[in-house]
Amino acid sequence: MKSYYKILIVCLSVLFFVGCKEHVPAVEDLPTEAVDFTYLVSDATYQLDYYVGATIKFYPTVNLNTPCIWDFGDGSEKVEGDTVYHKFTVAGTYKVKATANGGTKQNDIMISDILPIVTLVQEDPICEVKSSYISFEVELPNPDNLEAVYKWTFPTGTTNEADEEVAAFEGTAEELGKVKFARVGSQTVQLQVVLGGRNLEVVKKNVQVALNEEAPTLYYAVKEGNIMAIKLPAAPIEGVEIDPYDMGITAGQHPLNILFNNESLYILDAGKQFVYINDENKVMGDGQITIMAKDASSVETMISNVGGPAFQDPFYGFIEGMNLYYSDRNTGMITVPLSTRNAVYNAEAFPYFIQNNYLGYYGRGLAYGAITAGFGKIKDTYYWSKTYNGNGLYRFTASDILTEPVTDKDPIPEAGVVLTAFSPKSFVYDEKNDWFYFTIYGTGEGFYRCKIQDLEGFKDSKTLAPYQITFADGTGCPQITEQGKGEGSSGEFIGICQMALDEATGDIYFGLRSGDSNVKSGLVRYNAATEKLEYLIKDVNVYGVAINAKPAKLF
Repeated sequence: MKSYYKILIVCLSVLFFVGCKEHVPAVEDLPTEAVDFTYLVSDATYQLDYYVGATIKFYPTVNLNTPCIWDFGDGSEKVEGDTVYHKFTVAGTYKVKATANGGTKQNDIMISDILPIVTLVQEDPICEVKSSYISFEVELPNPDNLEAVYKWTFPTGTTNEADEEVAAFEGTAEELGKVKFARVGSQTVQLQVVLGGRNLEVVKKNVQVALNEEAPTLYYAVKEGNIMAIKLPAAPIEGVEIDPYDMGITAGQHPLNILFNNESLYILDAGKQFVYINDENKVMGDGQITIMAKDASSVETMISNVGGPAFQDPFYGFIEGMNLYYSDRNTGMITVPLSTRNAVYNAEAFPYFIQNNYLGYYGRGLAYGAITAGFGKIKDTYYWSKTYNGNGLYRFTASDILTEPVTDKDPIPEAGVVLTAFSPKSFVYDEKNDWFYFTIYGTGEGFYRCKIQDLEGFKDSKTLAPYQITFADGTGCPQITEQGKGEGSSGEFIGICQMALDEATGDIYFGLRSGDSNVKSGLVRYNAATEKLEYLIKDVNVYGVAINAKPAKLF
């Protein structure tokens, strides 16, 4: 140990002469090269893991001229010796000190609690509901060879090889044997190990249980949660309940749109700051687009706006050809090639496809800062929803996009703007059946369906009531548009931010963020057969939705 009295006295003298308060000198244990040490697990197993109960060998790596005193930082008595052995009984990070040769060296060592390692053993390529058997292998680090009791919990309907239900089971994995599941979706198996009378942390293992027939898959992004998926069979399957799959991939902060294309899901996360803020230095952006494989086996970053302007985070988008087009908050749509990976947004590399002031509408209804919502292409015409500073559904063709900012000599696009008296948030077109579906929040809020030619009648404040679709009890789709009660503000409330079409059935799916305590939030389906809304899942807050239309038993 080195005591720096002389240095402290000189410093205090200087402070005294400049009029500062006098301080009492302190003796400090400072790191020194006089002593150093290392450590390793000395047990026969788990050489690279430091578990509770493992015997750890500590030894110096320098020659000692004085006895070495060890302090393990866990409240145990200090030990003297060159090479010593120690067991930690509680998980945590400990500051271990060795004092010798007139100095002290400290190393931090992290001790992990014992946790069973559970491995799924699957005989079939996928685990099909009510037919595929699976089993488990359990590896339990147990340095002290304590008595272990294994307690299993299974989802409702799980059965063993004797076709007996096993809601709970006490015994080893070998004693448990094989099981099969009665429900589709992520089925959670829990294992509680009692080791030496002490309950270890419960281990949860998700088993992705497939349908026994092929069907499309609906993906949806959950607020403050993960990307989820659920199978969409053409008709109910007798005796089979369908639960969602937890894909284990975070949905992000505000994934207003998700897009499925060529075996991958593109997640457009607008980041934390999706409403107006004075980003004077243009550094508050934190949005990004990530690409998830359809089975969540891989996740990549496509493009990031972290540290860029907040208003250029990715909000809404669509995919056409080899490009993804995404909107920023209120300026335009940006072009990103689908091959892009790990890019950082900049305007030169990723130019705008369209901007507000490059359309003849600008200054003639469409104003600066017009808030963007849904965007898409129907046949050869683009549809662009605006919910503030020029409300409506703005339509144009590629030939209407100007090469220079608009002047008063440029014509208004011939397709025209509709729903100018409303705030149209999202839309989808069922080309096979020629139905145009759209949602409105605020004045006239609800879910609507009309023929595409009927939109021509919505160029003024004509009532939309005849076109509204409701639940079977007549309830509509009340969305959160009251300041302070939901996410967003005037013109920027999230509402129903995306819809997905099942082309095979004509059904439409969307997330309802209800603004009425009498109406549940949830994942909602428009049932084309009944022409009514119904809940697919209640009590979940959903942002973007997308469908993988290719039928499969799993993903």
